[in-house]
Amino acid sequence: MLHTLKAKINAKTILMLVPSAIFLVFIFYMLARNVTGEVKETIKDTEISFYGFSQLSGEFEDSLQENFYQKNDFINLNGLTTRVLGINTLNERQKLANGYLADFTNATDTTDEAESIIELDSFLDDHGIEFLYILAPNKSAFYAAEFAPGYSSTAYQDIDAMISALDAAGVNNIDMDAWFEENGWSMEDVYFITDHHWMPQAGLAAARVTMELLSQQGLAEYDSTLLEDESWTVTVLEDWFLGSHGKRVGTLFVGVDDLSVYTPNFATNYSYSGLPEGSTTWRYSDSILNLSYMENKNYFGSDPHCIYLYGDYPLQVVTNPDACNDMRVLVVGDSFRRVWEYFLTTQFSEIYTIDLRHYTDGTFVQYVEEIQPDIVIMCTNLTSSSLLYTFGTAEYKAALAQTQADGLSFIDLPDAALAASDSANSFTVLCTDLTPGQTYTLTVDSTAYSGGEDLYVQTTLQDLSTNKAIYNRYFDANSAETQTWIFTVPEGSDTYAVYFYAGTKGHTANVSASLEGVRLYTGIYEQP
Repeated sequence: MLHTLKAKINAKTILMLVPSAIFLVFIFYMLARNVTGEVKETIKDTEISFYGFSQLSGEFEDSLQENFYQKNDFINLNGLTTRVLGINTLNERQKLANGYLADFTNATDTTDEAESIIELDSFLDDHGIEFLYILAPNKSAFYAAEFAPGYSSTAYQDIDAMISALDAAGVNNIDMDAWFEENGWSMEDVYFITDHHWMPQAGLAAARVTMELLSQQGLAEYDSTLLEDESWTVTVLEDWFLGSHGKRVGTLFVGVDDLSVYTPNFATNYSYSGLPEGSTTWRYSDSILNLSYMENKNYFGSDPHCIYLYGDYPLQVVTNPDACNDMRVLVVGDSFRRVWEYFLTTQFSEIYTIDLRHYTDGTFVQYVEEIQPDIVIMCTNLTSSSLLYTFGTAEYKAALAQTQADGLSFIDLPDAALAASDSANSFTVLCTDLTPGQTYTLTVDSTAYSGGEDLYVQTTLQDLSTNKAIYNRYFDANSAETQTWIFTVPEGSDTYAVYFYAGTKGHTANVSASLEGVRLYTGIYEQP
C-alpha cells in the first residue's frame, strides 16, 4: 500500500515537473539560438575579471533584447508554463481573481498633480473658460479589483486623494470610478481582459455622464439621441486584441480580447486632422475611425484600440458642423480619452486635442490662449506621465508679469506671401534678431491658401545657429479671424528667426499662401 502511494506521488510529481522541464529545455534552446556573432566575439575578447564579466553580461542581455529569435513564441510559452503551474504573477503583471490582468500599481503622492489641476482651473477661470476634470481609474485602482492571494494594490487611494483635493478647491470633476460603482458596473463591464484601458462601452457611458453634467450646469446642450446604445452598430472582432498587459505575458496566460467597433447609425460630416509625433505632416480624413485595424490580426505588432481617433498624437482637430453645440472644446489627456472623445465628437462643432506627453511646441496654457476654447476638459487616469500635469501656468504668469512691468510693445511686420513653386520646402523669414529668454506673441489677422492638401500654414521658431526648428505653430488656412502664437525664445547665445511656410514644412510644393496683418508683440498679448 505504501509502495503504491509513493508510486502515485512520484508519478504526480513527475507530471507536474514535465511542463517545467520542457520550458527549461526550450529556454536553453532559445538562448543558444540567440547568441549572436557579435556576442560570441565579445565572449572571446572579454577580459577575465569581475569588470569583464559585468561587461559581458550587459552586452549579452542587450543582444537578447534586440535579436531574440521567435521572441513572441517564447513569451507565449512562458505564459502557458506559468499558467499550468498555477502561478498568478508573471513579468510584473498579475492575474486577478476574475482572470483579468493588472499591474502592481500602488498609491503615490498626488499632491503635485492636484495642485497643478487647481492652478489650471484658476487660470482658466480668470480667462472666462470653463473646466472639467474626468478621472478614469486604472484597472489596479478600480473599486472592485480583486487581487491574487498574497497581493494587493492601494492605487485606489490616489483616486480618493485627488477627488478630495479637487472637491475642496471647487474644481468641476467627475469620478468615473465612483460612478461605475454606484451604477453597478463590474470590471468585466468596463475593462479589457489583457489591457489597462476601458472598453468602448465604458467610453460611451463616460461620454453620456460628461454631457449630462455639462447640460445640468448649463454649459452645453446635450443631444442624448446620439449617445444611446441604439444609435450605434457594434461589430465584434473576436479574439482580435492583445493589450499592453497581455503583450508582457503572451496569449496563453489568460487569453486574448475581443474588440468592439462602434459605427454610427446616423449620417456624419466629420473632418479629421492629426499631427503625428516628430512630424510636420498632418493626417487628414473624413472619418475618425482607423478601419485599417480591422484588416489584419496582429497580437504583438499592433494596438487595435487605436482604431478610435488613430492614436496618441501631439495634436488633433475634429470638426463636426452638424453638432448641436457650436463650441470649441480643448481636450487634454492620455490614451483613456480616445474612445470617450470619439463619442464626444457627436456633441461639439470643434474639438482640439493635445497630448502633453508628446506635445513639444510650447506650454499648454500658451495653446489655450492661442486657440481660445469655450471649455477645457481633461480626461486621464492617475498612472499617466507627470507631463500630463505640466501646464506651464507659472511660466505664463511670470511672462505676463514681466510684460506688465516692461509695458507691451509691438512692431507691424510686412505681409508675407509665398507663390506656388516646385520647392517642397518653400519658406520666407518673418522676423529675426529675437532676444534670448524673451516671450513673444505673434498675431495674424488673416490667412489665404491654395493648392495642396494641407489645411494649415506653418510658422516655425528656427535656431539659425544649429538650423533646427524649436517650436511650430499651425495657423488655420483661409481664415479671416485673428490667430495668435505665443512662444518663448530659449536662453543662450544662439540666434533665432521666425519662418513662414506655405502649407507645412516639407510639403509646400505647388502651394501658394499668404499672411496679412502680421504683428509681433514683445511680451504676452492677451486677446480681448
